[in-house]
Amino acid sequence: MTTLNSDDDNINVVVRVRPPNDKERSLRERNMLEFPGKGQIICNGSGPGQKPKVFSYNVVFEPAATQEDILDYSGVKRLLEMAVEGFSCTAFCYGQTGSGKTHTLTGPPGLVENGTSPYSEEHGLVVRSFVYLFNLIRDQPESHFILKASFLEIYNEKVIDLLNPGSARKPLQVRWSKESRSFYVENLFMVDCEELDDLFAVLEEGMRNRAVGSHAMNSNSSRSHTLLSVRVRRDIRSEGDVTCSTHGKINFVDLAGSEMTKRTNSTGKTLEEANNINKSLMVLGYCIAQLSDGKKRGHIPYRDSKLTKLLADSLAGNGVTLMIACIAPTKSNLSETINTLRYASRAKKIKSKPIVKMDARDALILSLKREVEALQTENHHLRTALHLQTDLNMDSFTLLRREDSKRRPQNEPSKLLQLPKSELVDLIQLHMDENIALRNENTELFTVRDQLLRDQELLSRENERLLKKLEDVNSVCIRSPIIPARRAYSDGGSRETNIWTNTGSSTSSAIFEDG
Repeated sequence: MTTLNSDDDNINVVVRVRPPNDKERSLRERNMLEFPGKGQIICNGSGPGQKPKVFSYNVVFEPAATQEDILDYSGVKRLLEMAVEGFSCTAFCYGQTGSGKTHTLTGPPGLVENGTSPYSEEHGLVVRSFVYLFNLIRDQPESHFILKASFLEIYNEKVIDLLNPGSARKPLQVRWSKESRSFYVENLFMVDCEELDDLFAVLEEGMRNRAVGSHAMNSNSSRSHTLLSVRVRRDIRSEGDVTCSTHGKINFVDLAGSEMTKRTNSTGKTLEEANNINKSLMVLGYCIAQLSDGKKRGHIPYRDSKLTKLLADSLAGNGVTLMIACIAPTKSNLSETINTLRYASRAKKIKSKPIVKMDARDALILSLKREVEALQTENHHLRTALHLQTDLNMDSFTLLRREDSKRRPQNEPSKLLQLPKSELVDLIQLHMDENIALRNENTELFTVRDQLLRDQELLSRENERLLKKLEDVNSVCIRSPIIPARRAYSDGGSRETNIWTNTGSSTSSAIFEDG
């Protein structure tokens, strides 16, 4: 395991290399990766004359790394601590099918579904994070915490609630929230979690209901993207018996693996699943490519996929994100390994702006408290200056009175009573005028903000109306017969082709090739 310091405002990217599996060992496949240290990984060329490719990340976990190493050195502990403080955090795994994503998050197949103890050494990152999260909560007895969990999957571009099997896998709608300025899943089932066993039960139920399948490359392949979300509400009682609440969140996303249909030998239902998986990963790749290009950032196509809608806030919004890129070290997987490493390198360039999420009422209370504290500090300084100036004036007045009494006759009136106003009075008046001006400016800004919020609400309503019309149009188009596109070839002929069927190479591979 090697590490490299990172910028706090960048997406944290780590790489985990799985050991060769039984099939690769039986074929005696050559290891194509080297680990020089300092967060670097070298991919040797597959043929003569090909130069090695060097990639750098925050952390590189070599094949001998344990599940405990992933928890301790990947940065997920920092994400959990920030979620408790009120930040929105996400950890997601990406890589080709069979690269160890689900193993990294939840451990070997069947481990969670069989109800194994949460303290088992074989558990992956999710269960270990649950244990660490409850330890953090116990260390803060002065705060009251409320935890809620949800678990969903995106299967064939449909959002399914894994905690509500009674709904007969009815797909849920992804909506836009004008209040939080982010996408959310409508009618998603939420579970109150007071103990560690409650969170573990949520994971167990979701893993049992998740869509899995088998093909030539993976006997236990995930056929959907899953998102496990734990919301952490913290109530803090401050001075004056005022309670403020922060709303943090930690998401664990297990992306289905990119697949080369030529190697997986997928047909029928499995082929349809692979095409939908590659399509959503392709859109995610476009979003990452746009976000990582700071100079030429254009339209970010979040709305083109359910996956990118739900990850929009994590990638370039107000959250903190950890990406775990899982790769295989052998020669037969070299092409997909390089594509995954390029994918992760682009994600590492994305910058986000983390903020603490609070209720509007609590945010207003904190703003007013800060203003009161600033005014109290200013008042204290003015009182101190007033006392000092009064003492100086009294000393000066006493001295001048003594000198004046020596110079003038006893019955002559004192000229000290005719002195102009003190400079201290002018200074206090100046501070009062500035304070009034600042209050007026603050009032104007709040008025402008309220007007902008009203305009935003009108635009959001219009946007929802247009989106509903677009969904109606799409539903009509789906019922219509699809006319195969004709593609022209260099020999002058043309052939009918299906734009989503790829039987020769990986869709995601075509995106990230250089040039």
